[in-house]
Amino acid sequence: MADRPSPFCCPPPLYPKEPGRDSQEMQQKPDLVIVNAEVVTTDTARPSAQAVAVAVGRILAVGVNADIRRLAGHDTQEIDGQGLTLLPGFIDSHIHLLSLARNTQELDCRPDKAPSVAAIAHRVFEWARIVPPGEWVRCFGYDDLALDERRHPNRHDLDEISPRHQVRLDHRSGHATVLNSLGLRMAGITAETPDPVEGVIERDSNGEPTGVLFEMSAFLSHRVENGRTRNKMQQGVAAANRLLLSYGITSLQDAGPGNGLERWQAFQELIDSGKIQPRVTMMAGSGRLKDLSDAGFSFGSGDANLRLGHVKIMLTMTTGALNPSLEELRDIATGASQAGFPVAVHCVEQEAVAAAAQVISELAPLPPGVPPHRIEHCSECPPEVLDVVRRSGAAVVTQPGFIYWNGPSYRANVAESLQPHLYPIGALVAAGINAAFGSDAPVINPNPWTAIHSAATRQDYKTQTFPESNGSVRVSVQSALRMYTLSGAEVEGTAQNKGSIAPGKLADMILVDANPLKVGTDELKDVKAKMTMVGGQVVWEGQ
Repeated sequence: MADRPSPFCCPPPLYPKEPGRDSQEMQQKPDLVIVNAEVVTTDTARPSAQAVAVAVGRILAVGVNADIRRLAGHDTQEIDGQGLTLLPGFIDSHIHLLSLARNTQELDCRPDKAPSVAAIAHRVFEWARIVPPGEWVRCFGYDDLALDERRHPNRHDLDEISPRHQVRLDHRSGHATVLNSLGLRMAGITAETPDPVEGVIERDSNGEPTGVLFEMSAFLSHRVENGRTRNKMQQGVAAANRLLLSYGITSLQDAGPGNGLERWQAFQELIDSGKIQPRVTMMAGSGRLKDLSDAGFSFGSGDANLRLGHVKIMLTMTTGALNPSLEELRDIATGASQAGFPVAVHCVEQEAVAAAAQVISELAPLPPGVPPHRIEHCSECPPEVLDVVRRSGAAVVTQPGFIYWNGPSYRANVAESLQPHLYPIGALVAAGINAAFGSDAPVINPNPWTAIHSAATRQDYKTQTFPESNGSVRVSVQSALRMYTLSGAEVEGTAQNKGSIAPGKLADMILVDANPLKVGTDELKDVKAKMTMVGGQVVWEGQ
């Protein structure tokens, strides 16, 4: 909380105890009351209110101003909501936190900054001028489908403008990387280097690497100096923390496929030191589950600030075939399930979505209290695939923000017949599938409001409406809001503790400058957080 007095605060009220009132609410005095707000709770028992009382980091009571003020004691702080809207804190159910932190310290080559290969080359040239020779120039965010040339940059493009630096340029999806010739040399990649099991080295007609690498992040992590000092990474974490809090994100689910014991320890250190303030659920990478289990971890290990979640499985079709194969996927998922963990399967293409749903439907029931298995992304989901997903019983964590940010690219590059079935949120809801939202940041900006806007309107950032099927794939604003709050808690198994403003739940809340249920849908993307609270503590304030 800033040192200056909060503009929302005033001296605590001095209300005497009501005679004869001996309820628990009167016995436990709140540390904080928030009054004069439009409270949107996402709790069906009480959808709206004016005020909230907080004690010891949890919500004590929800009600009208007079009732909540009567609970206050001499030491109770009061925040005047000034007519702003109070919402549950957002839960980003699929994000890559440390990648987001890294990107804050790297060269931004997203299409709005660099719309062509030539523009990327110019930005890299300018950036390299301030990087000492011999160090890595790291860049992120290019999208071959959105570039004027409609191709990946290659090593020749980068060699011309950066002959004295190793250059690494990561695709916005995270599934491709471009290295210049010095970078290839540092990575030990030559014409004789075989493709790794899970990746592809693009080659020219002579068999020479072009510099474009697919699904090779893990390969590179073991061979390439990442060029990031501890100090620079801490600066990135601080920037990412501020960004997430400024959007009202109070909980996140980190979906790193390589998450293991070392990553857990890193998160623990960052949380304990206050450098990460949103609550973190860390998925376990499927290849790291044994190490975590051997160290005594099980599903749900940890506490309210850091807990262990689903097992993340990557299912891709980079080579045109399922990777891992259907049988390998079945073995991985079965092993995780037998260890008491639900799985979260990354799948984009409709064949991958169907395969993941099929395997999930074959798994034995999970232990009581463990949330369902999940399909992450579920990007291509025509009706026949949707039915397989429905029958599997899986939850879906998807990204309507992709429609907002990538709509023009999808419109230009995805088959017209498939476009109505990309991220079909409304169809998922109509099928009875519990869906929650994530950003997949840093693939796109983690702002929940652009995703909520897109889920409710099917519009991209150019205000063009993306194609829909006969059955609408939009959802109501109320449903979209739920998917970024309570549904996010349900799919990770923490709905008893967060996701709505209700007595007994963690006091993770945000004040925003407009009521999303009352503004026009075209205004949703412009809603701004004014205050973010985690456990009843103000951790961020806007102007």
